[in-house]
Amino acid sequence: MLRFSISVFTVAIALALVTLTGSKLGWWLLPGAWLEILVFILFITLVVYYKLSKLAPGQTAVFTQFYLLSIVLKLTGSLALIFFIVWDNPADAAGNVTLFIISYLLLTFVEVYFLLRRPAN
Repeated sequence: MLRFSISVFTVAIALALVTLTGSKLGWWLLPGAWLEILVFILFITLVVYYKLSKLAPGQTAVFTQFYLLSIVLKLTGSLALIFFIVWDNPADAAGNVTLFIISYLLLTFVEVYFLLRRPAN
């Protein structure tokens, strides 16, 4: 769990630094809800991994069901968040959605990588 947490926090900090640096250098505008997006995705990834890592290693069917449920809940919560962010500030929608998609994909990749490294039995 510690390696996963360090990896996820490293990716989130790297995303924040890239977002802020690109904005400072004028490559793009700083998304209005960049901090909310990163904190939400970071939190939901940590919670999902924590809950899935607590399942017994030999229960592959239960693990698969809970993983699929976690994907549905993660997507539903994420869609609600991005809907309200875009609804609140439609002019800044492109930047917010781009940051959201990139952060979602990167942190989900880290999550899946660590879940696949789990012992099978």
